[in-house]
Parts: sequence; structure tokens; C-alpha cells
Amino acid sequence: MNEIAIAFRTLVALVFLTAAWGKLNNRLVFQGVVANYRLLPDPLVAPFAAILPPVELLVGLALPSGILSPWPELAAAALLALFAAAMAINIRRGRRDIDCGCFQSALKQTLKWTLVARNCGLVLALGVAVSAPAGLSPAWGLAEGVLAGAVLFVLLQSLNILWSVVPAWRRPHAHLGGAGK
Repeated sequence: MNEIAIAFRTLVALVFLTAAWGKLNNRLVFQGVVANYRLLPDPLVAPFAAILPPVELLVGLALPSGILSPWPELAAAALLALFAAAMAINIRRGRRDIDCGCFQSALKQTLKWTLVARNCGLVLALGVAVSAPAGLSPAWGLAEGVLAGAVLFVLLQSLNILWSVVPAWRRPHAHLGGAGK
């Protein structure tokens, strides 16, 4: 069970670390993303956009070890639930075309229920990690957990990319002029 907890903590840590990295490297873009959600008063947008990436970085760094458990898991779960709620509110408002601000891939991710579900799934994974019995895993168990978490992260990133690409059947089709014109 500890290997599963390590895998889930590693998965979520990698999500937070890559998201923080993307936001730190694109600070002004991220500030615009926060403003696009239209959930905060204008004076709070810049401070929130400045504070969130370092918080994500700290949570991402604290998660893998499990030493401070359950605090990093609870902080990560709270942030993921907050992000899911912000996305859900905007989807319900009909504002699906804004970027989610996840910075999980090179492609812009517009708001979708699948992203809300992804965050809820990550919250559940953190619940499993917190409920795992305390204790140190042997070195092979630690390695198994970290590798499994890395594989889960790669799978999640692959899904993120697939979710970012508009399926061909949904793209507007350009009508080519025929010979009769």
C-alpha cells in the first residue's frame, strides 16, 4: 500500500511542479489567465497570480517524501478542488473557451468537464495516499512507487495533450470551391 501512496504523491507532485514551472516562466500570461476566470476582484488578480506558482512549487516539493503528511496532501487537494470549482463555475457560465491555466502542456487547454474530473480524480488519489499506513517502504518499494508515479504522470500528460487537440470531426470544415464555380 505504501508504494501506491508514493505513486500517487509522485504523480500529484509532478503535476504541481510542472504547473508551477510553466506559470513561473509565463507570469504575465498566467496573470491574464487568472483575470479571464473573472472570479477575483481586479486588485487581487496580480497578487494571486504571483503567489500561486511558489505555493504550487512548495506543495510539489513536499509531496513525494510523505514526511510532512498529511499537510502537503491536504494543501494539494484543496488547491485541486479550488481549481476544479473555478473551472466548473466558468463552464456553467458558458465560458469554455478560456485557457484553464494548468500549464501542463504546450497546448492551450480550454475548459472542459474532463479537466474538472481530472482534478477530482487527483483529489481522490491524494485521499488514498493519506489513508495509506505510515511506515517506511524498503528501497525497492520506494523505487517502484516513484516509477509508477512517473508513469502515471506521463499517461496524464498524454491525456492532457489529447484533450487539448480538437477532434477533426469538431473542426469547422473549409469548403473548397468546386469546378462548377
